[in-house]
Amino acid sequence: MSFYRMLKNLNYKLLSHVIVWFVKHPIFMLATIKATFYTLKITQKKFPDIHDKNNKANAFRHALWNVLIAKQCAKFSTDYRVVLNWTKKITDWHEDFSVNEEMARLMDLHNNVFGRNKFLPWKEETVNSIVELLIKELSNAILVTKKSEIKKLVHKLIYLEK
Repeated sequence: MSFYRMLKNLNYKLLSHVIVWFVKHPIFMLATIKATFYTLKITQKKFPDIHDKNNKANAFRHALWNVLIAKQCAKFSTDYRVVLNWTKKITDWHEDFSVNEEMARLMDLHNNVFGRNKFLPWKEETVNSIVELLIKELSNAILVTKKSEIKKLVHKLIYLEK
């Protein structure tokens, strides 16, 4: 997707939410920004210039992003329910802000949940270990072609194209 097309498809009405969240939760917002930069840096290194498609690299990026947001925020809160609720809130917001086709959106939301579900079992792991664990999970990722397939694959990463 071109940069211009991406900018054109953004839902700018939702920007006010981020501003309010930043004022209410500045530490979580800064942790989220840090996790986002780590995620993009790691994903670009592992999957140069292909993680913006609806492929396994994209699935990896979304799952990693959710784990790293939770991991960064957990440095400031020991209430993991709060941390995971924040992670869901911010990543769901992103899917609403950055408009996508329905199947791509469903794939992203699914892989976000996958990442959040991995946070608790992996919370003590290093970032490098998390990356390696997610790479292993990619070997079991499932190519989906219909919405009905997604709900059945709760414990798997999914992707839409090779």
